[in-house]
Amino acid sequence: MPDPTQALQTPVTLLSGWLGAGKTTLLNRLLTNDTGTRYAVLVNEFGEIGIDDRLIVRSTDDIVELANGCVCCTIRGDLVESLIKLRRRRFPFGKRQSFDRVVIETTGVAEPAPLLRTFLVEDEIATYYRVQSVVTLIDAANLEAALPNKSAVEQIALADLLVLNKTDLVDALSLKQIRSRLIGLNPTADLVHATNANVPLHAVLQAHERELPTLPESSPAEHVHAGIQAVCITSKTPLDELKTRLWLDACVQQLGERLVRYKGFLHISGLPYRCVLQGVYDLYSVEAHGEWSEEHPAHTELVFIGHDLERDFFERGLKAALSDCDQ
Repeated sequence: MPDPTQALQTPVTLLSGWLGAGKTTLLNRLLTNDTGTRYAVLVNEFGEIGIDDRLIVRSTDDIVELANGCVCCTIRGDLVESLIKLRRRRFPFGKRQSFDRVVIETTGVAEPAPLLRTFLVEDEIATYYRVQSVVTLIDAANLEAALPNKSAVEQIALADLLVLNKTDLVDALSLKQIRSRLIGLNPTADLVHATNANVPLHAVLQAHERELPTLPESSPAEHVHAGIQAVCITSKTPLDELKTRLWLDACVQQLGERLVRYKGFLHISGLPYRCVLQGVYDLYSVEAHGEWSEEHPAHTELVFIGHDLERDFFERGLKAALSDCDQ
């Protein structure tokens, strides 16, 4: 059962990546690609994008309009204010400019979590915008130099799509080791290779919702990678709705900032559709997302990504949330 409010919402793609990973190149690919899609791109400084002057129709101190119908805005201060201003901006004769999608580029040293939180806690933003995916670019040649930085690790952990860029600069063995490291940090993200940020645009813009990998208890994905680990748990037994909410609240309260990202599918007793969980730090949302089917049989699949996590803690909580009438 899709959420009826989604028809009112503009999809948002968050673009992150450590310094030099290739965000500028990917953004220019989006803006110059002739697909008819109109983007509103929010960035910290226009200089970081390097928009081709030939694309610019006119420019103010904080807005650049492009010939293809796209617009770029500088985030000056609060993101909420920028999004509201963009939505309410009117053109001559009272006609409001519409956009098919918003792309928000973070600075290389920023964590995307605060941006994700904005879309969960701000009512007006949640009404008109919906984060569809978090895309993180990784510099294959310099991953090890970036990982000691907490922000770089969390950029990877929070991603729905990982773009492993500059793969032409590393050998096959190194590439295999890098892939293993990335999967250890975020086993649920889609992972694509790229050179010069040349990625199929549909891969960047689509919603990345797929089944979680089946990870045994001894899986390397539960070993610590750069201070981050992932724990995946599953259950075919339906969950009680109230008990599940209490369990998730307890996870948030007890783990605090140790819990960075958590997401997956919930099989709630009595509901014919699957519920999608999306959580960042202390905030989470649960939304209806299509009926169960033969292709997607009813079951719960969740991944928790964070610092110093214990599988037993989540398995005990999941067991306590099971529906009494279905055990």
